[in-house]
Amino acid sequence: MQKLGLHIISLLLLFASCYTPEQVQKTSALAPKNVPPPEWVSQRPISNQYYIGIASCNKKLNPVDFAAIAKKNALNDMASSVSVRVQGQSFLNTMEVNKVFSEDFSSNINTTTDIEFEDYETVGSYENDQDYFIYLRISKAAYQEQQARKKNEALQQSYNLYERAQESLKRNQLGSAMDLLLHALFAIKPYWNEPNHFVTPGGEDLLLDQQIYSDIERILSGLQIKSDDNGIVLNTKNQYTQTSAVRVIYNGNPAMGVPLTTHFPTSKYTRPKKQTTGQDGKLVVQIQDVPMDSKSPQLEVKLDIDGWITLDLDDKICRRLLQSTPVNNLQLPIYLVKPTFFIRSVEKELGENRQQQLLAIAAQSFLTQQGFTTAAQNKADYIIDIEANSTSAGQTQDFSSALLDLKLTLIDNQEDLIRYQNNTNSIKGVQLNVPAASAEAYKKGKNLLEDEWLKLMLQAIL
Repeated sequence: MQKLGLHIISLLLLFASCYTPEQVQKTSALAPKNVPPPEWVSQRPISNQYYIGIASCNKKLNPVDFAAIAKKNALNDMASSVSVRVQGQSFLNTMEVNKVFSEDFSSNINTTTDIEFEDYETVGSYENDQDYFIYLRISKAAYQEQQARKKNEALQQSYNLYERAQESLKRNQLGSAMDLLLHALFAIKPYWNEPNHFVTPGGEDLLLDQQIYSDIERILSGLQIKSDDNGIVLNTKNQYTQTSAVRVIYNGNPAMGVPLTTHFPTSKYTRPKKQTTGQDGKLVVQIQDVPMDSKSPQLEVKLDIDGWITLDLDDKICRRLLQSTPVNNLQLPIYLVKPTFFIRSVEKELGENRQQQLLAIAAQSFLTQQGFTTAAQNKADYIIDIEANSTSAGQTQDFSSALLDLKLTLIDNQEDLIRYQNNTNSIKGVQLNVPAASAEAYKKGKNLLEDEWLKLMLQAIL
């Protein structure tokens, strides 16, 4: 018997030595997988006790992470089976009734609310050459218990933030208070579609999200943006630059940390400037570079809602919440007092006074076109001094030449200071005789004044 056993073992070893490793591997790879798919692959189970999620993923399209993708899709499928609807006393319903949120907007908030599952179980998985399938489920009772625990934790976190906001309000720190209130509201965002009762340590039963939003509305409606100025005067005395202090008041007290935008017309387009009130509830605005041709210019100060929206909050929802309550803005008129001028011109031709003061007339016409007026010397803001004299520059063949020496000076009549000055002695006129050449040089001088010097003069003081 022992001999027979040894003989059989020898035969097996002989056959094995004739069967190469490559042949073993090839046979295994070609072996058909005839495992039939479980029933849940083709027919979704129905259960009153479980939320169910079933999904698949194409293995050829996703050869590396097909199992992870299928699992994620199964969790989404399970989430879609959880009924989410807006209840009567809920925050979303209140926002819809008050026209803060549209029905579509509220629905979008609902559908984008993440549903997270804990302690779900994998019932089974199946794969063939083409696809990978997975079947997940969680007990409805267990899920509701998890949700209740999460909601209680969220409500407590929200209330803690709400309490901190109340402390900030007592210190008139409105920036901090608004930030805390918004974060308190978003802490319970997953539950906006249902009533969110919270019993405070003092025994008060609050609909917490609605209480938080009520405080936000109260802050917005109570803000007052004020200024001690009735208007802003820009004139030559302040060199068309002025500062204005803006105050924000809440409940009769200075409001700290309130974001504002300030804007007034300038020669170049600028976006509204963002500023925030300090501890005294104030900010200072510097008004300058306002064009003289501005029609009814004014300083506009508005609440900067975006200044209260941090990156971790949904900006679209925040804007809807904050824009629903009107906030008073501040408009201060800007009074542009244009300067007055006195023109003093000495115009000579070959050392003799000219009969016609061509340059003075050109300066007067330019000022009128720009909307400025002239005044008596003792009342004018500025004195325009023009000095001009032409001299003979010789003769070439049949033509005579003349050179014009021209000087323009702008004097501040209040402070007796030179604000602008320009001069040249190279304006040349060429004609058949010296008087005609001098007249041509004066015409060129007139053009130089109108096209360049007078414009630069105004830029120096406006």
